[in-house]
Parts: sequence; structure tokens; C-alpha cells
Amino acid sequence: MKIFSKKLPYICPASIFKILNCERYFCYLDSCKRTKGSYSVMGLRPFLIFTSKRKDISVWEFGDVKRFNGDPLIILDKFLKKYSYISSPFFSPGGLGYFSYDLAWEIERLPDISKDDLNIPDIFLCFYEFFLIFDHGEKKTVLAGININGNESVYRKKFNSFYKYIKTLFENAGKYKERKDTPVEIKGISSNMRVSRYIESIKKIKEYIRNGDVYQINFSQRIEADGKFCPENIYLKIRNVNPTSFSGYFNAGDFKILSNSPELFIKKTGRAVITRPMKGTRPRGRTKTDDIIYKSELLKSEKDKAELVMIVDLERNDLGKICEFGSVKVKKLRILEKYRTVYQTTSLIEGTLKEGVDTVDLLKATFPGGSITGAPKVRAMEIIEELEPTKRSFYTGSFGYVGLNGCMELNIMIRTILLKGQKLYYPVGGGIVWDSIPEKEYEETITKAKAFFLTLGFENEGEFKRMLV
Repeated sequence: MKIFSKKLPYICPASIFKILNCERYFCYLDSCKRTKGSYSVMGLRPFLIFTSKRKDISVWEFGDVKRFNGDPLIILDKFLKKYSYISSPFFSPGGLGYFSYDLAWEIERLPDISKDDLNIPDIFLCFYEFFLIFDHGEKKTVLAGININGNESVYRKKFNSFYKYIKTLFENAGKYKERKDTPVEIKGISSNMRVSRYIESIKKIKEYIRNGDVYQINFSQRIEADGKFCPENIYLKIRNVNPTSFSGYFNAGDFKILSNSPELFIKKTGRAVITRPMKGTRPRGRTKTDDIIYKSELLKSEKDKAELVMIVDLERNDLGKICEFGSVKVKKLRILEKYRTVYQTTSLIEGTLKEGVDTVDLLKATFPGGSITGAPKVRAMEIIEELEPTKRSFYTGSFGYVGLNGCMELNIMIRTILLKGQKLYYPVGGGIVWDSIPEKEYEETITKAKAFFLTLGFENEGEFKRMLV
């Protein structure tokens, strides 16, 4: 394997996204809340596509399709090792895509009760031949091409030809006529459970907490919008309404994922690993005074602090299984993060993996993230399966990058839209503890949906809730 690269002019990635997003299997990891040292990456023209649904696995590799039956993570590991590569200083090739929450059934023994009505793959990773890398700190753009096993002189011609094509797109990006931003046509807004069922389910969760089954559960509803939508415009709107560091867009062909996540699930660099669980939410105020009140309320909330501390303990335990003894540390217990629509609190936990622990070992020990399950994790997941009427599918899974050099960076797919057919799916949830008030927990889900309903053209929560049936 050899990497070819050439520099391109630095431009806003969104302007190229508008042109390239229609390419089948196009993937965009978007650091739209840009900070020094942040990157955005686009993957183009996959040479290998790995998908799985429970134990049924399909691998498209250079045009040939191979099918397997077994543990999808073990089979994925074989392909990661087949193409393993010691990275160059600026870039490592790898797979872009997602792991759905439902992959948990291949990691833990769980009941199978709820309906899988979305029916999308549990794993969908594309390993690309070409990458566009945007360095936001240095204001640089690079096109990288991966020559897997081909003749070097032949591949150089192929790479140069593709570079000319991309360079032309960059030069003409400002002239690109945007897809007409027609008003969103909404035929209806609904949820996979009525308000009364949501509230009764929280009461049931509190019974489980009282009986000692769990300490906390992340419970969610799934909001659905039926109508006509342009995925490109929806994505650009939601990232502008609420810029985050772990956004992304994936054109999977039959469906599209539009992630606006603020939460990092896991980042692995060599043997160093970090996770940033997020718990505690308040809306942004309409006035400066209201904003200060909400911020202060979140920081003073013992309930929200307790939720976060419980999940920190869970994540420390998960990492402790595969990290060097004594290396797992809470670097920051409670960090306030400010977004355009909400305040959130997060923690930062780091550790050093034991020798020989690879990407798949890390996933098996930690997936799905504790902040979106509850504690203890397995019992919480059993109760989620009992009370949520539909499989979570993409929601609270992870979207991001798995490197062929052993590195990995994944978000948690909260604040994430699935577009399939003529429907948008946008699940929202929150942590339930003993002193949770069911009605307030429901209202918190609406607060978390603010970026979504603003994107759809609703002016306020009241208008959105009136249409929600």
C-alpha cells in the first residue's frame, strides 16, 4: 500500500459537500465547530464496503461480493488486519461509516422484543480509495489516494486524473448553482410513542430503580417527519443551526445519515484512549438573563451531576477491563459546553490500553457508550428493549472513522437524523434517575429536538408540539 497526495486550495468544505454529496457511498466527517487542530474528512470511491446485520455479513471488495456468517466484529478485524498500514505523519487510510446501537446484540446477550422497522445494517463501513482532508487550523486541503496493490506508475496516472477532476471542482465551487432551497413539505409529525406512554415508561423505570435493578437509564422516543426533503439542504441547515465538533453525513444509497452530534464516544491513538461522556442539558435562554439562569441551574443541579458521575464510573469500569492497571483517570469531571441551542456538561476520561488490545477489543469492551444506556449497562439495555417500542437502529450508535493503523475516532449518534424514503427519523432521549420528574424528562427531549424543529422551519417549541401527534 502506498499513499499519493497533492495539495489543494483551502476552501470551506461545505461548498464541496454541495457538489459531492450525491455520490453513492460519499461520507463526510465534519468538524463544523472548528477549533485549532481540527480536521474534516471526505471519503470518495470505496474499494471495500463492509456491512452486517446480526451475523449476516457482506463484503464488497474491488467489485466482488463475499458473504460470511459469524461475529461481525471478528470478521471486520480480519479485514482491518489484511489492509493494516503504518500511517504517514499526516494521514492514515481507513473506514468511514457507522456502528448502529443494535450491534449490541452481537456483544451482549439481550432480549429481542422491540420491532426493527428501519431495517438498516448494524455496521456500514466504507474503505475509500480517495480522501479529501481539510486542516482547519493550518487552512490546508490535501487529496490523498490509496494504491492498494496496483502498479505504481499506472496508479499515479489514475491519481493525477482524479486530482484534476477534484481541482476543477474546487476552482468552480463558487460558481456552483445550489440546489433550490424549496420550503420543507411536511405532511405530518409523529412519535413512536404517545406522551402518556413515555411518562408511564419513566414511572416504570423509577420502579426498577427503587427495586435496585439499575441506577440510571437513558430512555428515548423517536420523532418522525413525513414529507419531501432535500438531504443536502437539511444537513447544511442543521449544522448551521447548531454547529458541533462531531457532525457528519453518509450517503448509504437507500438511506442517508445526517449527524449533528456534540458527543465523542471514543478516540484511540496508538495505545492512548479517551472518552467524553455527556450528561446534563439545559436550553439556551431567549434573553441574556434567561441564558445565565439556565447555565447556573445546570451547574447547580445535583441530579444532573449525579447522572454524569454514574456514567463516569461506568466508563471507567469499561476502560479498566482493557487498560493498564492504574492508567484510567478522570482528567475533567464536569465541563460546561455551550452550543447554540443547549448547554451540556461532559467529563473527560483517559487511559492507556494494554499491549495487544486492538480496535475490535476496544469496541467489544465499551460499545455502546454508557451515557446512552445507563448503569449497570446490560440491565439498563434489557429494560430499554422492554420499554422502547422500536429498535434504536442508528440512534446512539457511533459514526466516524476506523483507521488501518489501529486508530479510531467515533461519536455517539445523538442529535442525528436518518432519512429513508420520504421520512426523517430523529430520536431524542435523556437520563432517568430516581428523582426524575417524568413530565420534565419529556420536556427535555423536546429541548434536545430544538435544532431539528428549527431546521424543519418551526419557529418555536409550541408550534412543533402542536403538530406532534
